[in-house]
Amino acid sequence: MTAADTTPQIGRPREFDHDAVLDAVVELFWEKGFGATSVGDIVARTGLSKSSLYGAFGSKDALFETALDRYVDDHQQMVAERLLNGNRGLDDIEAFFAQVVEEASREHSQGCFAVNTATELRNAEPIVVQLGVRHRDILRGGFTGALNRAVELDEVDADRVPDLANMLVTTALGLAVMVGGGATADEVNTHVAATRNSLRRP
Repeated sequence: MTAADTTPQIGRPREFDHDAVLDAVVELFWEKGFGATSVGDIVARTGLSKSSLYGAFGSKDALFETALDRYVDDHQQMVAERLLNGNRGLDDIEAFFAQVVEEASREHSQGCFAVNTATELRNAEPIVVQLGVRHRDILRGGFTGALNRAVELDEVDADRVPDLANMLVTTALGLAVMVGGGATADEVNTHVAATRNSLRRP
């Protein structure tokens, strides 16, 4: 081995799995919220140094925005699979809410990261507000797609679709707050049942 081979490479950036680190950060902020999460917490959870974190993601604020953006993107994919890409109508919407009930039944359920953020950071930076708007738009688009299929199946009237989509967004966000606040699966299921009854024709 030559002298050159044994010379330390000062300043060489540490290699890490960017996606795995970001997933860990999403989980951390989701668990604790923005205010209660310190840089030290992030270092401990990811195993990266402060310099590596700052070099890859910037400040804590920037890292939080990146994590929230990642969550909204993942949620968009989930909504697309369950609502936009479904092959039924109201049944697809009911399946979506069944997942909410399942989430409520899990121990230490944390609700929705985007909704939790909107609750915690009411006077947030514009980019965080925009992510919240995008999250609601994703939900509205998914519900609208499922409702339009319901129209084709003669389950709902076409003129009700916009109002029903907005109602379902409000319901989904409200249930997310309930789940994050520790509501039981039975409590959530009661609200889901009421929503289901409001959609179905007598």
